[in-house]
Amino acid sequence: MQVFTRFAAETAEKEGFAALGFDPKAFLIQLVTFLLVFYIMKRYVFGRVVDLLEKRRVTVEEGVKLSQEAKAEAEKLQKEIAEAHKQARQDADKLLGQTRDQADDIIKAAEQSAQDKAGKILLDAKKKIAEETERSRRDLERETVELVIQATEAVSREKLDAKKDAVLIKDALRGQV
Repeated sequence: MQVFTRFAAETAEKEGFAALGFDPKAFLIQLVTFLLVFYIMKRYVFGRVVDLLEKRRVTVEEGVKLSQEAKAEAEKLQKEIAEAHKQARQDADKLLGQTRDQADDIIKAAEQSAQDKAGKILLDAKKKIAEETERSRRDLERETVELVIQATEAVSREKLDAKKDAVLIKDALRGQV
């Protein structure tokens, strides 16, 4: 209890601002110290800090600007890539179409060549058949003439010479044909 009474006694002795715990002498010393520290800070520190903050602000703004430019450039490049991809696809489709056309042309040329060869083979076959037919007809005619000669010899019992044979054969053929 003594502590409380003592505190009350000390409080009762002080009047005015002192009763609130305000010491004007301490206040003036603190004010002078504050102003001195403020002056030193303003003179030597604040300028550098402000310059550093300004440099930092400029660096950040440049970074933001470069970031925006990079983003715009990236978008531009993305569009160019998309356009190049589209163009490449069109070129590939065009090339594929040309290749198909060339393949069709090659197939048509091969078909035409095959038809030409088949026609030539058929023509050669017809020619060979005609030649074979002509040769067979001559062979048949010659065999017929020989048979006629043999029959004539057998009937006439005499051998004819080549001149007489030719005349008899011609006469026989004219009459038979």
